Amino acid sequence: MQLPPSSPYVVVGGGVHGLSTAYHLALELERLGKGSGKDVIVLEKNRIGSGASGIACGVVRNFYFSPAMAEVIRVSVELFESDPDGFGYHPVGYIAAVPEVQAEDCVAIQGRQA
Repeated sequence: MQLPPSSPYVVVGGGVHGLSTAYHLALELERLGKGSGKDVIVLEKNRIGSGASGIACGVVRNFYFSPAMAEVIRVSVELFESDPDGFGYHPVGYIAAVPEVQAEDCVAIQGRQA
């Protein structure tokens, strides 16, 4: 594909964040009457979704030291469990290996999240 010599909006990276940014920018440009998706170019050094977005392992774990993060994941798991087939959610368990110095904290976290 031939790139144009210039573009008013360039998004670098064709992963989840880059494509979402380009998409929402295009919507906002159209909403404001200041352009369209044709004004936005996405640059990706390889193939779209071939970086971190394309190789994400899809792990959902509910073992976080941060109470705020644990709550976000708890709600997410409830959502995934509401339609496991629709989300492709297959819970398989999780094992955490931790240094002995963190063992007591990890047991407490497990108790809060059980």
